[in-house]
Amino acid sequence: MIKFFRKIRYDLMEKNKTGKYVKYAIGEILLVVIGILVALQVNNWNQTRIELNKEKQVLKSLKKELTENLIELNYDIKRVDSVYNNLNKLMKLLILGHSNNTNLDSLISFTLSTPTWNPSSYVLNDLKNSGKISQLTNLKLQEKLFTWERQYDNTIEYTQDFRDSNDKYIDFLRDKASLRNFDVYTDPIKIQPSRIGFNSEDLLNNLQFENYVDDRLITTSNLKTEYKEAQKIVEDLINSIEL
Repeated sequence: MIKFFRKIRYDLMEKNKTGKYVKYAIGEILLVVIGILVALQVNNWNQTRIELNKEKQVLKSLKKELTENLIELNYDIKRVDSVYNNLNKLMKLLILGHSNNTNLDSLISFTLSTPTWNPSSYVLNDLKNSGKISQLTNLKLQEKLFTWERQYDNTIEYTQDFRDSNDKYIDFLRDKASLRNFDVYTDPIKIQPSRIGFNSEDLLNNLQFENYVDDRLITTSNLKTEYKEAQKIVEDLINSIEL
């Protein structure tokens, strides 16, 4: 092709057709420029396609991570609800001042559970640390990821409060009651009740115990609220990821 254009130029020069030669040369330059621009555009298209494919793979991994986290969260919400309901029952007995024919050891044992959600955040952290969140083509998804980041920090904070409250609660029971009698209800086959006599009914008239149960109720209620808010945000995030 180059030889072909060169031959035309030589023919024009030999025939002393300078005007036509200049016009032809300009036309040839324009063709070259257009060719370069087309090549650059094709390269840009290819680069954009590559970047979009990379984003698609990252979002696919993120959706998988969030879906697995949501499954665990749904399970832990049910467990936190159970702890909260049992703490409520226990508080009602404290208000009454007696067990009202309730198996107190069994009830207390069900308030000792500490279901805490530990979501995986490997993919999300990679997006955040690499600055790729702000490069996502889905602007609404960007906003929701930033919202989730704030909610995640709140959830971790309330989870720690829940754990701290439970640690104090167990420390009190370790000192004032028989943990073995509570453990019977978590593993009745391997664990037998303590031979040392202790009446759990006495706890219902213990002010410290009431305070610890009250603290547990508050931190568990807060955790319920945070988990359900996290549940809504994660579900919304999953639905916002278009593959």
